[in-house]
Amino acid sequence: MTPVDSPEHVVEMLDHAFNNGDLEAVLAFYEEAAALVAGPTTILRGRAQLSAFFESVLQSGSHAKQLKVRVIESGEIALFLSRWTLIPKGSTATRSGQEFFATTVMRKQPDGSWKVLIDNPIGPAALESS
Repeated sequence: MTPVDSPEHVVEMLDHAFNNGDLEAVLAFYEEAAALVAGPTTILRGRAQLSAFFESVLQSGSHAKQLKVRVIESGEIALFLSRWTLIPKGSTATRSGQEFFATTVMRKQPDGSWKVLIDNPIGPAALESS
C-alpha cells in the first residue's frame, strides 16, 4: 500500500477500502495498538479485536460517506472531525443511512504517512450509557 500523506487522504482511502469490503486494507490504516469505540461502553484495542469488529461490519454490506470534515493538526498528531453517514446495503431514497459525528486521532508515522490511533466513529454517542 502506498503511504497516505495527509489525514484527509487517510479517511478518503479508508472509506474506499471499507466501501469495497477490503478488511486488510481497512486494518492497514490503523496503528497496531489502535483503540476503536464500537459502542457507548465498548472500546476495542489492537489488531485482533479491530479485525473481528470490521469483519462483522463489512459483511453487512453497508457503505460510509463523509458529509463534512475538518482536520486540526499539531506536529505529528491530527484530530479528524467529521459528520458522516452509514448507508445500509440496499438503501433507497426513502431509507437513508444513520448519521454520526466522529472524532478520530491520527499520528504521523516515521515514513511520513498517517495512521489512526484512536477512532471514535460514534462521537458524542460514546458518552451515553447502555
